[in-house]
Amino acid sequence: MLGLIETRNHLLFGVPALCFSALAFTGCSTPSGGEGGSSGASSGGATGSGGISGSGGTGGGLPGTGGTSGATGTSGSAGTAARGGSAGTGASPGTGGSSGAGGTTGIGGAGGRGESTGGAGTTSSGAGGMKGGAAGAGGTSNTGGVGGKGGGGGSGGALAGSGGSGAGAAGAANTCPPATPLTGGKQYCSNSKGNAGGNYAYELWSSGTGTGCMTVYGKDATFSATWTKVDDLLARIGLGFDQTKTPSQIGTISCDFAETKTNDAGLVYVGIYGWTVSPLREYYIIDDWGDAKPADTASDGTPRTHVGTIMVDDSAYDVWKHTQVNKPAITGDGQTFDQYFSVRATSRQCGHISISEHFSQWAGLGLDLGKLEEAKLLLEAQDSTGTIAFTTATVVVK
Repeated sequence: MLGLIETRNHLLFGVPALCFSALAFTGCSTPSGGEGGSSGASSGGATGSGGISGSGGTGGGLPGTGGTSGATGTSGSAGTAARGGSAGTGASPGTGGSSGAGGTTGIGGAGGRGESTGGAGTTSSGAGGMKGGAAGAGGTSNTGGVGGKGGGGGSGGALAGSGGSGAGAAGAANTCPPATPLTGGKQYCSNSKGNAGGNYAYELWSSGTGTGCMTVYGKDATFSATWTKVDDLLARIGLGFDQTKTPSQIGTISCDFAETKTNDAGLVYVGIYGWTVSPLREYYIIDDWGDAKPADTASDGTPRTHVGTIMVDDSAYDVWKHTQVNKPAITGDGQTFDQYFSVRATSRQCGHISISEHFSQWAGLGLDLGKLEEAKLLLEAQDSTGTIAFTTATVVVK
């Protein structure tokens, strides 16, 4: 078969034979991590400027307070001035106050340990000064209570690191349902089709060399498949129709699925598949694939035409058209018909597919469909080896 997957209702071979069973798989996830806590360092630094408020400088202007004028920020010289009680001396260190760097050395404050601001610098200056580089940061000190005036500015230092509590953002939650292992079921390893339980129908079709099997579980549209060096294999379960109504006459069709696959090198398509008649059309909605995303070249090497881009289910889909000439179809061999493709921008292994919305938007691009023959959840593989399990699978009409 050339092109992408083509259902061959007319091809049925042999009696189903047994082959190896599909494996159980786990569902898909999107962890991510967050970052945080870095803000603590910066906020601490910010308060360092409190040293500038050296309100110490403020009090320093007053005679007798000595512990004034950013003397806090300065090294012990400010404290010295405090002893003298002389306003002039105290004020002069104002230069020290100007330098938030004063806070750089809480040691400076140590010199004024007596009563004044320098003392303030002693304790906290280490903490505040180191982060904020501000003199008063040390003012938070409990020791220099006396020179507290100078320390007043230091209180700002107390804020250092307060922002550090910021936590990293939480990782994104897993949006795929848990993969419940599939058990039991009936396996088919030759071309066949039939009832899959309830309103669902299955079909297995392959051509060329290699082997492929599918297992039907009879629960919703769940199934699994395995294939080995297969030329072309299509396995699918979903809804079949009597070819008398258009999609819009049938209702709103949608699918929910979750799958896991392995060894998906080569051509692998996962999504929705079907046919219409009058006109004859083969269509695909592809949400997941193997090592190559379907694009502008068909599997037979002929070009596809990019018709446009649509938005469905919160994702962009590229829409492609390809004409098959003298190919087998559900109406017989040697047919000419168009294939339509919606290919999701990024692959996914689970989600909701609004099938009727694709049909509607295709019509807006001038891609017409006929009367619906089927809408099924699909696995197609060409020139590849692998396994897949659809642990969640429904196709419904509302």
